[in-house]
Amino acid sequence: MESLTDKELLTQIRHDDHDAFDILFDRYWQQLFKSACARLDDNDTAQDIVQEIFIKLWQRRASLNIDGPLENYLHSAVRLSVISHYRSKKVTVVQLDDALERINLLEDSIGSLTDYLELEKTLQLTVDGMPDMLKKVYQLRSENHSVKAIAVELGLADQTVKNYITEVSRRLRITIAEKYPEKHLTYIALIVAMLHK
Repeated sequence: MESLTDKELLTQIRHDDHDAFDILFDRYWQQLFKSACARLDDNDTAQDIVQEIFIKLWQRRASLNIDGPLENYLHSAVRLSVISHYRSKKVTVVQLDDALERINLLEDSIGSLTDYLELEKTLQLTVDGMPDMLKKVYQLRSENHSVKAIAVELGLADQTVKNYITEVSRRLRITIAEKYPEKHLTYIALIVAMLHK
């Protein structure tokens, strides 16, 4: 059964197959845990988040409808859960305190992981078109590295990193405002929360 594809395992899981679920769990647990840790720097919370994602996956097995690779779906679930965690801790955002209030709209505006995946794809395409240094800063920042840690890793001054973050944020805002005119304030709040926390 371990040789089955993700899609085949999901089909089995929809029919209440615990063994298929265990295989899927073993297949993705470690990488999702590492992803959560990179964003949270808190092993216990990261473990709780990943466990909760798998619990929900099992609870919703009968109605699961996942477009695209399961791995992308699970990683997006981690990112959404981390954002929710920060929001519940009332994390403030430098220069845009009211932006986090808009994140409360995310449950309504991004009604499903499919919507979130579309947003993430748009962001990734935008970032892919940026110069290498902006790409690196975005990647490290989205993984919850501090400005100082990014500066050390890339051999830059702290202020230079801050300038890069501001530029990445500016470019993403332009793209989001053009592509999602009705939801751009909410989506921008999400970007601000991620890049400027």
